[in-house]
Amino acid sequence: MKERTLGRKLWGIVTPMLIYLCIQIAVIVIIQGGITAYGIFHGMSLSKLQQYLTEITNSYAMLLTGISALGTIPIMGLMMKLDIDADKRTGDFKRYESVKKWKYLLILPFGAFCMWWASMLVSILQMFMPQFMIDSYSSTQTAINSSSFISQLVTAGFIAPIVEEMIFRGLIYKRLKVLSNVTIAAILSAVLFGVFHGNWIQAPYAFLLGMACVYVYERYKSIIAPMILHGTANFVAILITFFATISGESVVDQHITYS
Repeated sequence: MKERTLGRKLWGIVTPMLIYLCIQIAVIVIIQGGITAYGIFHGMSLSKLQQYLTEITNSYAMLLTGISALGTIPIMGLMMKLDIDADKRTGDFKRYESVKKWKYLLILPFGAFCMWWASMLVSILQMFMPQFMIDSYSSTQTAINSSSFISQLVTAGFIAPIVEEMIFRGLIYKRLKVLSNVTIAAILSAVLFGVFHGNWIQAPYAFLLGMACVYVYERYKSIIAPMILHGTANFVAILITFFATISGESVVDQHITYS
């Protein structure tokens, strides 16, 4: 079988992200198209329709993300399987001894710790960021805060960590290791993970979390490990934000974020 060219390998690295982005766009277009058709049918003015679309998109941002993630998970699972099958054909596939299940519980406090120190480092970075960098997070923060607590928990605490770990550790990181060593692959996959979030506040946080996810991935030799770490970090961040909000504290002042 013909060996894949460097260009095809590089294309294979960005493909998982592009697929996820396309599915997210498709979900939004379908939802907004349905709402637009409904509004036009009922004689809604264009200005009112535009306002309604904005409100719906913001209020259900996490739900739309969750739907997109659910639609992406089977595709990423298939891509991971194809990579494993390819490794078996070339003799590069390695079978590791399974880690005892109780050891996965150790990831939970580590995930909470990673969320804490990453948030603290990002809060320090914000002291030196120009205003445009800080403002880049405002739309994302509005979308998150407009979503219900349950929607945040289910999407950011469970569904998103699954699909994002499949993309960035299960596919991108593993494919980068073919082109480089573990350290370079870890850094590059974490950088892509940060850039993927699209703002200057979540980017450094996601980079740090991405490095921690690679660490547990290599330690446990299972994609389940970074999924647990990622989900735990998000879950704890959501809980802190929720209790800070109901107690009247400013979440912005606490610099709590999640990816």
